[in-house]
Amino acid sequence: MGFSVGMGAREGSVHLRQGRHGSPPSAGGWRTAQRMLFMLLGLAPLMLASCSFLTPASTGATLAANQTFTWPYSGTGKISYGEVLDPAEITDQKDLGTVSMIFTNLVTFNSSTLQVIPDAATSWDVGANGTSYTFHLRPNMRFSDGSPITARDFAYSIQRSLSPQLGCLYDANTYGAGPCSNPVNPTNGPGPTYLGHILGASSPNGGYIATGKGTLIGTTAAFGLQIIDEQTLRINLDAPIAYFLEALSYPTNDVLEQSLVENPKYAGGTWVDHLNLGGCSGPFKIVSYGAQDNLMTLVPNPYWEAAWGKKLTLTKVVRPIIESIDTEYASYRSGAAYDYTDVPASDYSFASGQSDFHQIPTLANEFFGMNFDMPPFDNEVIRRAFDLSLNKQLLVDRVENGGAIPSNHIVPEGMPGYNPNLTTPPPDSTLSLTGNQTVALNLLKTVQHTCATTGEAITPPDYCPYIVAKQGQAPQPIYIWVNTDNQTTLNLATAAAQAWSNALNLNVQIKKINSVGTTSAFSNLVADVILNGWQPPDHHANPAQMWILGWVADFPDPWDWLSNQFEITSIFDAGNVSIPQVTQLMQQADVEADPTKRMQEYNTIEQDLVNTVAWIPFQQDKLFWRLRPWVRGFALNELENMQDVDWPNVYIISH
Repeated sequence: MGFSVGMGAREGSVHLRQGRHGSPPSAGGWRTAQRMLFMLLGLAPLMLASCSFLTPASTGATLAANQTFTWPYSGTGKISYGEVLDPAEITDQKDLGTVSMIFTNLVTFNSSTLQVIPDAATSWDVGANGTSYTFHLRPNMRFSDGSPITARDFAYSIQRSLSPQLGCLYDANTYGAGPCSNPVNPTNGPGPTYLGHILGASSPNGGYIATGKGTLIGTTAAFGLQIIDEQTLRINLDAPIAYFLEALSYPTNDVLEQSLVENPKYAGGTWVDHLNLGGCSGPFKIVSYGAQDNLMTLVPNPYWEAAWGKKLTLTKVVRPIIESIDTEYASYRSGAAYDYTDVPASDYSFASGQSDFHQIPTLANEFFGMNFDMPPFDNEVIRRAFDLSLNKQLLVDRVENGGAIPSNHIVPEGMPGYNPNLTTPPPDSTLSLTGNQTVALNLLKTVQHTCATTGEAITPPDYCPYIVAKQGQAPQPIYIWVNTDNQTTLNLATAAAQAWSNALNLNVQIKKINSVGTTSAFSNLVADVILNGWQPPDHHANPAQMWILGWVADFPDPWDWLSNQFEITSIFDAGNVSIPQVTQLMQQADVEADPTKRMQEYNTIEQDLVNTVAWIPFQQDKLFWRLRPWVRGFALNELENMQDVDWPNVYIISH
């Protein structure tokens, strides 16, 4: 799922963003504090080009004899358990590319239009009340060992993704061992968040997500996963969730081979070490991977080609495991046999002038979160002063150097439900990206007046020490928590702290969150701010006043940015925004059947959240990379991935 802090790679479970990889500048989901919007005019031609594929025959190009595509897997020293190869556990952005190659889903989405399209299901019917979806499967589908894929395999896989028995840690000793101490902890995987409305998954008594007891699979409408026959699966919901198909496109629902996953010889989740024996259902299958050669090798899956009626031109994909993006990029520039490289954010300016450079705006942004339960951000006027005093254009331009796009939006541009008319908080209420420092300072002064001493018996409001200097001293410090894994994120937070201190005459400082042992600084930040303080059903005992993170979309729907972040019971509402009337509006929009009306409702909700300053979003991310000119048809989309159905378009010409 989607939080982030830094560019391009996702980390953690929810797509929080973490640190700029050589892809977008961002932060994680925890896909690093995500990046900014595209420069529309400059990127529009590039976007169009990346979405239309030409065949060798249509271009007159000659295919290379060697159809091996070398695509580094960067940002890690090894392939970890679960995260890379178990779609029910995937939360890291960089792993989506591998998962989409080796597994398939009932539905996917069109990379150009972001509309849901058929994948393993050739079609589906929606019940009149909007609470049942009947999927008709593609005939003759098989796993890479030749075993048939049926409706029961999809039902098994979806139920498994909802189980509290999935492990909390991803190593050989603990992965898959479960149960987690806190079954609703999203490190269990995204399934409970995105599929929680499947009938029986949730209930006042906990449901399957909480207990893991019973089954969701049956042959009648009393079950959430109803087997009609081998080729037909009906999914029954407890409410007419309008974003269900979009959520279903996330890899959580990819089909797995039960006999492999539950083979007692591979206990503890080690089944992921044996995908060379079977279990792959996507366009490629794994030949080998591991510590000895430190790379993953994939070849076409003939069973996928037969069932989909599509032939892959590539004969092999090699994914070297490279811990450092800087190392990957330096190797590419020195002529290494890499066909692709991520681009470090620090190299954006130079790389963007090269003929093999590619960039797209992503559905990802970065923001400053604030704790509504902690001074000084328990005061709405102070939050508005912070938002309006920040010159987002200047901040992003100076730190990102073109690698991201300034933005005031929670829902990023390019996402369905994007509102081009969104305004800054009142009393400014404009489209400005440069803030309004005069208005911001006046807002702060109105609150400072409430701190004036009127008598010893009167206790001043709790926010006063942070906004009023005492006896010539600076006000008490306001701390922004920031992880130290990502230098760009640290630079952004540092520059913002200085800007706020100057514009509002405050004392805003950085609190650095460091790595501990093998646990990254980003993971520690997410654990402190999002996870460890979560007190179900509706509160975070978050110790931070303010923090910098980001979110990257897991599927193309504004629910992922609004209801998923700010409903009172959301685990991602780290700031305890918790506005009952806005939650009511979100719950109404989540089930609205009219798409136009639904998007209008989300526009209203986003404006309400901006007015109360639920976040201070400041940039939308870009994804950028370099690709050898002889590789054709390979293009990452706005969700930073290649869909499985797009791989037949990739080929290599003679060079």
